[in-house]
Amino acid sequence: TRYLVNDACVLAGKPNVYGSIFRFEGQASVFWAEHGPCYRCLYPEPPPPGMVPSCAEGGVLGVLPGIIGCIQATEAVKLLLGIGDSMVGRLLVFDALRMRFRELKLRKDPECPICGENPTVTELIDYVEFCGLPGHQDAPAATTIVEITPAELNARFQTGDRPYLLDVRNPEEWSITHLEGASLIPLPDLDRRYTELPLDSEIVVYCRSGGRSAKAVEFLQGKGYRNLKNLTGGTLRWSDDVDPSVPKY
Repeated sequence: TRYLVNDACVLAGKPNVYGSIFRFEGQASVFWAEHGPCYRCLYPEPPPPGMVPSCAEGGVLGVLPGIIGCIQATEAVKLLLGIGDSMVGRLLVFDALRMRFRELKLRKDPECPICGENPTVTELIDYVEFCGLPGHQDAPAATTIVEITPAELNARFQTGDRPYLLDVRNPEEWSITHLEGASLIPLPDLDRRYTELPLDSEIVVYCRSGGRSAKAVEFLQGKGYRNLKNLTGGTLRWSDDVDPSVPKY
């Protein structure tokens, strides 16, 4: 999304009021190719797929979006009114743990692929392919993951049929809520702990919303596990369809 927004702004000649957050830190800037660097001048290529943790895996301090969002809103108003000094060419870094702001100077990259002296990106590209994410052409592979809905799993529980439950969320999420009888192996630890799982049993894998558990199923399939199911919608859908007392987060 960041590369798509940046490229669209560069091609349209518009400023990109940028903000990002992760855990206890945030960044803000204004990328405007006509007056300074663009986002690709700072980050020419995206990181490899899977290297960037999701919010569920990494977490974000709850007030941080408001802090960075207010900075973005201020910059947008200044640009609209044509007043003050914009953050073009400056990156503001906020550390909430130390309550400290730092400012870094940014320079325009003459070899930038979209705003440099000899741009190679002259129109919007296939960003799914560019970022190395699974495209539509890979959709059939998803059919190898067998899904089970919370209602279906609960119906089996009622008859006394209880498959092995694997929770791949983080320990702090487990402390909020978890399914009775489940075992916890966080997804980042699965590659060194998967041998703890029974190879000849049916395993239902779940997380908060179904994304991480699907990754876990794919990983376990590669290790020879065959009787696997992914809980559709995770604990969020379990709360909606089975037990409203299960807290959402």
